[in-house]
Amino acid sequence: MKRINVLITAASRRVSLVRGFMVALQGIGGKVITVDYDVYSSALFFSDKHYKVPLVNDPVYLQNIECIATKENIKLIVPTIDQELLLWAENKDSFAEKDIFVSVSPPETIDICGDKWKTFQFFRAHKLPFPETYLPHMLTYGMKYPLFIKPRAGRGSVNAFEVKNKKELDFFLDYVPEPLVQDYLQGKEFTVDAFFSRDHRLISLVPRYRLVIRSGVSDRGRTFKHPGLTKLVKEIGTRMKFTGAINLQGKIDKDAVTFFEINPRFSGGIQLSTAAGEDFAGYIIRELGGESLTPRFNKFRDHLTMTSYEDSLFLDSKRNVTFFYSKYQVFPRKNKMKL
Repeated sequence: MKRINVLITAASRRVSLVRGFMVALQGIGGKVITVDYDVYSSALFFSDKHYKVPLVNDPVYLQNIECIATKENIKLIVPTIDQELLLWAENKDSFAEKDIFVSVSPPETIDICGDKWKTFQFFRAHKLPFPETYLPHMLTYGMKYPLFIKPRAGRGSVNAFEVKNKKELDFFLDYVPEPLVQDYLQGKEFTVDAFFSRDHRLISLVPRYRLVIRSGVSDRGRTFKHPGLTKLVKEIGTRMKFTGAINLQGKIDKDAVTFFEINPRFSGGIQLSTAAGEDFAGYIIRELGGESLTPRFNKFRDHLTMTSYEDSLFLDSKRNVTFFYSKYQVFPRKNKMKL
């Protein structure tokens, strides 16, 4: 397989994703390059090289990425945050002309998944399980509580709240930007990490319970198998075109599955699915190498539990990196910011 250099955008705290691609590249000599607006984003220091770039809404953002991609001979770009997915989807073909593959779903998919009202309409049109959803003008005094309110285009758990009565509903309708209201779902919350091939075939999926959630990301989780859930994800994948890693979120109540969100990108807890045996980063690399992937379902480790912890890096005045336990844990490479 030819050498593949990977660029991960908006690296932020996605250390596990960076490590995942570095492991996937072992044996073919590729590098992982990371970029971010914040020069202190921790994931930057785990890659082979990193760069500071403008925010995604800056007109020169793509131009900066293109310059880096040319300089570093990038063959794969992995977008990571919701705000940039549509931009990358719309520019995927122009990067393909430069022999760079952008792992992102089609624009029409990004448009539906990025708008929770459109997501609701999609699920209802195809008779798929999704909570009853309301725009503010559709609400009545006879609403059944509790309800759940969140931004129509929000991400993570930012500005998402359970609403227990009319007084709280009135308050949060004014507080939450562009609000959308849903029936409150009972049951255990889960995420399904799923991987789709470049020709939009479902290759693999790993369901996991979200045992502890911090800032919208699973801090603790546990894999589980559920035949009905696998069937539903397959059906969704035949109705909507996905490419690469995505994640679907929902709840299970007495074995009944209901989804409430699709994120067409790597999840924040992808390391659990990788540890369970489904290497999404590796699948992307193998496809780039010319391999046609064969679907594999229910091959992952069941009941594998993840518990996460905080760690820190320390930068001196020259941006050399050390760990707190530097006597026992040696950082593998010198990595300074490229401005």
